[in-house]
Amino acid sequence: MPDGPDRPWTRGRRTRWWLVVLADTISVALIACFAAASAHDLAQAPGLLVRGAAAVVVAWAVTWLVRRPGDHLEVGWPDGGWIIALTWAAWTGLYAWGAAVGAIPGAGGVASFAVMLAAFLVVFCGGWRCLYGYVKAHDSLVPKGVQRRLDAQARRDRHE
Repeated sequence: MPDGPDRPWTRGRRTRWWLVVLADTISVALIACFAAASAHDLAQAPGLLVRGAAAVVVAWAVTWLVRRPGDHLEVGWPDGGWIIALTWAAWTGLYAWGAAVGAIPGAGGVASFAVMLAAFLVVFCGGWRCLYGYVKAHDSLVPKGVQRRLDAQARRDRHE
């Protein structure tokens, strides 16, 4: 399991914020576009994007505060699960509030939005974390000393 309790690529360092911010921001933008398209109203995309961005920032902050000092917001579980759940709750709440006050014209049912949002968050925000964990686990399968010897041997073979 790539995101099991033994993650050698997370030892001795903190969250890679450049990765988390970039990947989650792209995920939120894609989700906003897909959500607007599923409602057949692309005019909702900017509002969904703003609400999604606010929700994911709140999720990062809360997860970071709760999970310190061992925070690794780029892993799938438990930190990634916290981010997905908190983003879902905040974004659904903002959508429900916007629909109630009339800030989102033509907003559909909150329950259907919540289900659709949960599915997209798991696919996009959970998906990149699983792929990242898989790649990092694969990279860490070869011990550093063995990899150095393999690299040196490859360099010698190229020069012959």
